[in-house]
Amino acid sequence: MGVGSTHMEQLAAKVTELGAAAGIAFDGDGDRCLMVDGQGVVVDGDQLLWLLAQDLHHSGRPLPGVVGTVMSNGGLEEALGGLGIPFVRTPVGDKHMLRELARRGWDLAAEASGHIVQKHVGPSGDGMATALAALAALLRRGGADRWSWRFQPWPCAW
Repeated sequence: MGVGSTHMEQLAAKVTELGAAAGIAFDGDGDRCLMVDGQGVVVDGDQLLWLLAQDLHHSGRPLPGVVGTVMSNGGLEEALGGLGIPFVRTPVGDKHMLRELARRGWDLAAEASGHIVQKHVGPSGDGMATALAALAALLRRGGADRWSWRFQPWPCAW
């Protein structure tokens, strides 16, 4: 109660208290993953999608496009466009993202809430797989560059 990916405050406080490099939170059934950086700033699913997309793009692996939802931040779409990566939106829900991925033959989708689908890893969202992929992507970045990859979120009306 009061912890996990829907209550990030305690994790953020503990990460800053301990001087940890990052913190990871999951939801109750483990299909959602969010992070906090070493300063205790929340890294939502849109930012994690951006990290994973950049990592794939810069590694030279094909990334024909990514799927988000109607709730995805416009800053994510703008950042992806800057790399020439197409972005499409679906209604909220894993089932909608999975259908769109299948329809397009794409691999990567996410909701801001931390539901992230990596079809090359498994058939649906998996919080632990997201955490491992995000940590691996962060480790491939230099220490000074580790958290400088984030896009500038657009203000939201909700």
